[in-house]
Amino acid sequence: MQDQHFDEPVRVALGRSRNTIYKVERVAQAADILMNRWPVKTGGYHVAARKACLGVLEDLKEPRYARAPFVNAAIEADILVERDREG
Repeated sequence: MQDQHFDEPVRVALGRSRNTIYKVERVAQAADILMNRWPVKTGGYHVAARKACLGVLEDLKEPRYARAPFVNAAIEADILVERDREG
C-alpha cells in the first residue's frame, strides 16, 4: 500500500456550529469524514470525492487524485477553511 497522504492538508469546519476544524492529511481520514461527518450527504462533488477516495484506498489511484474532489466537495458544502481563517 502506498503512502496515502495528501500533498497539502485540507482544513474543513465541522460540527453543529462548524466550530471544529479538522486538518485532513490522509485519504482514509477524508473518506471517513465524507462518509460519517459530512454535513450534506448529497451533491455531485460529494459523490465524486467519495469515489475518488475509495479509488485511492483500493490502490487504483494516487492520493493526489482525491485531494481536488475533496476540496470541491468542501466548497460545495461551505465547510472549506481558507488559509486566512486557520488562525
